[in-house]
Amino acid sequence: MMEISPRQVHLDFHTSGQIPDIAADFSAEDFAKTVREADITSMTVFARCHHGWLYYDSKKFPERVHPQLRHRNLLLEQVRALHAVGVRAPVYITVQWDYFSAQNYPQWLIRKADGSHEGGSFLEPGFYQSLCVNTGYWDFLAGQTAEVCELMGDELDGIFFDIVGIRPCLCAACRREMAELGVDMRDEQAVRRFAARTMDRFKEKMSALVRSYRPNATIFYNAGHVGPCTRASRDAYTHFELESLPSGSWGYLHFPVTARYARTLGLDCLGMTGKFHTEWGDFHSLKNRAALEFECFRMLSFGFAASVGDQLEPSGRLNPATYRLIGSVFSQMAGREAWARPSTPLVEAALVTPEPVYYEQAIPESVFGACQLLEELSLQFDVIDQQADLTPYPLLILPDDLTVTPEFSDRLQSYVAAGGKVLALAEGGLDAQQQYPACFGVSYQGKTQEYPDFILAEGELAEGLEEGNRYVIYQQGVRAAANGARPLLWAKPPYFKREGSHFCSHRYTPCGKGEGYPVAFRNGNVLLLTHPLFSQYRENAPSWCKRLIANALGLLLEGRQLVRHNGPSTLSVTVLHQPERRRINLHLLSYVPVRKSAKIDIIEERTVVQEVSVFWQLPKAITGARLVPEGTRLMISENSVTIPKVDGYAIVELSY
Repeated sequence: MMEISPRQVHLDFHTSGQIPDIAADFSAEDFAKTVREADITSMTVFARCHHGWLYYDSKKFPERVHPQLRHRNLLLEQVRALHAVGVRAPVYITVQWDYFSAQNYPQWLIRKADGSHEGGSFLEPGFYQSLCVNTGYWDFLAGQTAEVCELMGDELDGIFFDIVGIRPCLCAACRREMAELGVDMRDEQAVRRFAARTMDRFKEKMSALVRSYRPNATIFYNAGHVGPCTRASRDAYTHFELESLPSGSWGYLHFPVTARYARTLGLDCLGMTGKFHTEWGDFHSLKNRAALEFECFRMLSFGFAASVGDQLEPSGRLNPATYRLIGSVFSQMAGREAWARPSTPLVEAALVTPEPVYYEQAIPESVFGACQLLEELSLQFDVIDQQADLTPYPLLILPDDLTVTPEFSDRLQSYVAAGGKVLALAEGGLDAQQQYPACFGVSYQGKTQEYPDFILAEGELAEGLEEGNRYVIYQQGVRAAANGARPLLWAKPPYFKREGSHFCSHRYTPCGKGEGYPVAFRNGNVLLLTHPLFSQYRENAPSWCKRLIANALGLLLEGRQLVRHNGPSTLSVTVLHQPERRRINLHLLSYVPVRKSAKIDIIEERTVVQEVSVFWQLPKAITGARLVPEGTRLMISENSVTIPKVDGYAIVELSY
């Protein structure tokens, strides 16, 4: 596995042709000095931007060189300045957004069924009119990429291809090929599958082109997301860069979900956030330092490299305040990387995602809810798809809306027969015929017709709840009948469902006096909860839903969870193993995003937590513990240590 540079900056330079004196103030010496002093090890610089302009002296496409560019070979000057101070410099090339091409080559545009192009009007500002790589645009892309490779020669570190997404297209070229393949162009899913194959083919061809010039160059294709849609084209990449600006449209839950998936595909990963208060193109703004710390430290806690997005101003001079901010965080990362990179995450479970294969940015709400809830319980887990190897995981978690394929259902049967354990929720595990696998020991009886319904806090799943109390579950669950499984939990319906003239009070009808029915079943190693508790947690986070999941995990794991702690639910813990150094490292993060604004979560300060005890059930007998990089020794007491203070970020090295 190729290990990538640990502390990176992605230097956007999407710059209008109507702004004069582009890069007039660029100084190679000042540029390199600013980067070096910020502890940056790699900076991605621009060959072609979304406006369609080139930032080097192109011989093949001179009409595309930025018309106001004062340094005709800016790209080469930037690369050489960075190399002079030991900093890598991958090159950025845009793919599906290129305003120059969209305006001048309309035959290259992605087309909808009615013939209109994808993206905004040409009468409105923006470069979002997407281009199809199945057209003659491919010839230009290949030619321009080859020119960059030839220009850079042995100085080429890598290429970052941007905006490489699955965008269904019905242009003449795509229609012609679909007709040859017999694709039903009226079938939206069939067209989308064709689009996915088109992009996979594009990546395969483009990577072969780059490798013909520079076999060891890094290559990444950015679609703003890495997920099941990426698996088929994995070999075209050298690594994954997880674009996920929490203050933008991604939010704070996107990164941990994609990180837990991407790390299972066998390539080194980095997380990408931004220095912006909001997201890309937010000039003259600075992210709060605590927020940037949390975002970068979180990447490190997963064993990932970190990338911070910036945008070079038209003058070509880096903003000193931005690089003081980045440097203040990267210097802290540099002192901690030895306990994160390289490493292997220790996990005890896998969450099987229902995320569709032919879509990007389509993470189901159930997965977001599951990730939030399971992190709060300190469960160590990956996110996998139905093609993944199940054998590394003692426990599989099937979220509320996971429909399984026949092949996966068979594998699930074998997994359970071999001793694997399964926690399923609601319709998680149903096949297309609405049948649970035989190992569940239950039969599906359809959705609950009268809801919200009310669980009765009795039995082994009710530990920590008010005994005998009734707890509402707002979302619609399912009914199941035991077919060998043992009921563990019961619920009652409301007096009636709220609809038409039947209603009571403001929200829903209270619990009635009807007969109870089972809403949790256990059949050996399989435990089914019939409510969509992960989706419910995503919607409004009832603590009783988390308690039910915690109790179910306790039963299945028999109390042997890898790590637990007595700190607040906002404290997160990840476990990284470094066997060659005979140590397991616990990464603890204490930062709390607050919805201070109408649109984005804000972190302004670290959250200090005192006297946190961490308990473990690890595969190695631990003989020593210390806080690193400080070197403070900690006393081990019955597989636990107490950390005097977690000031935002703490790493506990457990040696064996």
